[in-house]
Amino acid sequence: MKHHRIRRSALLALAMVFLAFATIWDGLIAIERRIVRLIPWTRFKQAFAVVVDFLPAPVVLLIFLVPLLIIEPLLTVCVVAIAMGYVVTGVIAWILLKLLAIALIPAIFDLTQHKLMTMPWFVVAYDKVIAWHHYADRIVAPYKHAAAALLRQWRRRAAAIA
Repeated sequence: MKHHRIRRSALLALAMVFLAFATIWDGLIAIERRIVRLIPWTRFKQAFAVVVDFLPAPVVLLIFLVPLLIIEPLLTVCVVAIAMGYVVTGVIAWILLKLLAIALIPAIFDLTQHKLMTMPWFVVAYDKVIAWHHYADRIVAPYKHAAAALLRQWRRRAAAIA
């Protein structure tokens, strides 16, 4: 019984993290679309695709992983800074780095996915991540619907007061 409660709490915590990132993700997509309008994204994507097609898949994997390999250690530095008393600076840096990772890694994945999928082990890993994503989404769905219903209720109350 206790093990089930701990497991359920851990899954709920993971679902809440997933929901938070999904919400942030939607906002970042809107911002990225505005930025993309300012740059010649189509030409850049075509030029980058030519480079990716020329490179071997392991090199393309490195291109995909470089932001992660840079950002993750810096996130650790931010946590250390927070622990050493630089709370505001550490938190701001951590949030900015996390937002950069959430914005940059999907864009790079979009540009390299076709080459990454030529590696069988990557396809297996990708399928597992997608399966977990769908599982987490199913866990979060009732909470999302409840939160949306509560928000609609608050809006109706606010409109009735105003």
